[in-house]
Amino acid sequence: MAATALFGPVVEDLGQVEEVIAETARVDYPVLAALLGHILQTRGKRLRPALVLLAAGFYDYRLERLKRLAAAIELLHTATLIHDDLVDDAATRRGLPTLHSLVDGRSTILVGDYLFARAAALCSQTESVRVMAVFGDTLMAICDGELRQMFGASNWRQSREDYYRRITSKTASLFRTATETGAILGGAPEPAIAALREYGLSLGMAFQIVDDVLDLVGDERKMGKPVGGDLRQRVITLPTLWLLENRPEDRTIRDIFEADGDAEEAVRQAVETIVASPAIDYSVGVARSFCQRAKEAIRGLPDVPHRRTLLDLADYVIDRSS
Repeated sequence: MAATALFGPVVEDLGQVEEVIAETARVDYPVLAALLGHILQTRGKRLRPALVLLAAGFYDYRLERLKRLAAAIELLHTATLIHDDLVDDAATRRGLPTLHSLVDGRSTILVGDYLFARAAALCSQTESVRVMAVFGDTLMAICDGELRQMFGASNWRQSREDYYRRITSKTASLFRTATETGAILGGAPEPAIAALREYGLSLGMAFQIVDDVLDLVGDERKMGKPVGGDLRQRVITLPTLWLLENRPEDRTIRDIFEADGDAEEAVRQAVETIVASPAIDYSVGVARSFCQRAKEAIRGLPDVPHRRTLLDLADYVIDRSS
């Protein structure tokens, strides 16, 4: 089932969030407008803005402020993808050319920076200092995760702690921010804010682990990219860690990191080795544990449609792996 089919009580309100996002491309400078239009047409599932609205739906739901926050979260995510694609030298995303495949690197960085600024401006319109502080902390965390990935690309000797810290920064921090800030704007009491923060963090961890699994076993047509992309970028993920930890005599992963040039054959062999091992099932099991933790975090919240939708979304994250 598509994520959008699970958004239930906030589906119609996401249309207003979409309008705020679309306004971003309406600028006076035609070149910038065209570049922004290209980026914003490659829309994803809008899971993060949906989480903002769902987390706000327990107590005091006010769409006017919430839609700006939800749009800010999505634009922040989009900006990180622009920089990711540049760093990874990715040619396509969701089946469309990446921005840096169309313009030079300097222009790509500036468009990404523009989206960061636009996201911050929208966040400030919530008039919540607390929300703005969380937003700023999240941007720093994402940059921290990117730097850890970049500078760890030459080292296959990475620990489980390194991996969890990286995906917390790169992915889970934004999920956590979506639910935490949504709860803040929704007037939730402190225990509920903490519960929704934990839900977002755990869901984000599961989401990234499943993404790492799909990078090895996913349908290339649906992903819009070949399997094994993380290994090509020399990024250590949980399935890869399983192989390194449980079969230390296997040099498949080390051969990729130690290759001077094209490591395509080593990547192909590594994908086959990992997929044939228990690494995939193990990783899905870890993701399932994080989803269970997310569900448990919100068990005590009011039994409203928003909570039931959040529970369903946790199941959806795991269903993506099958």
